[in-house]
Amino acid sequence: MKSISNCSNCTLCNNQKPLLDKSTSAHVMWIGLSAKKVESLFSETPLAANTNTGKIVAAIESKFNNLLFYKTNIVKCLPLDDKKKLRYPNHSEMSACYDNFEFELKTIKPNLVFLLGKKVSDFIYKQQKNMNYKIEKIEGGWIANDITYMAIHHPSYIYVYKRKFIDNYINEVQLAIEIELANILCIAS
Repeated sequence: MKSISNCSNCTLCNNQKPLLDKSTSAHVMWIGLSAKKVESLFSETPLAANTNTGKIVAAIESKFNNLLFYKTNIVKCLPLDDKKKLRYPNHSEMSACYDNFEFELKTIKPNLVFLLGKKVSDFIYKQQKNMNYKIEKIEGGWIANDITYMAIHHPSYIYVYKRKFIDNYINEVQLAIEIELANILCIAS
């Protein structure tokens, strides 16, 4: 991951160097859109439990003591607007960081990838299609290179707009993990 932490494929690294998870392997990978501002790149991770999104992800993970999880973003650095406020990354910034995502996939080797939100899922799908990945569509996502990709609502969307459904969301994502990783869960038990 050292190559990612030294990335300068775009100018966003001038705002903040890449924010990375410290794990080296995982069964499940979470992919958000972009990094948030942090005090320390060494002690904080993407989708951290001290954020609303991270709290929901942590609640989902809490059911699975026998699985490894990895959290990342398409854009590893901090996209800021002219007023130094967090903004959505643009397509060229996402494209500049895509090779880093591919490197993470090859290094971490997840079985299941959750794509958090439409921007993330649309972008990853188009990139993989453009790279001529053999893609098999499934309900809620696709399979490419023996990895299952599932597009789900971003937890922050659920937290802000569907708060009374947070427990349902957590249960549904936990069920998806159980179904998709049934063989691994049996072996690990």
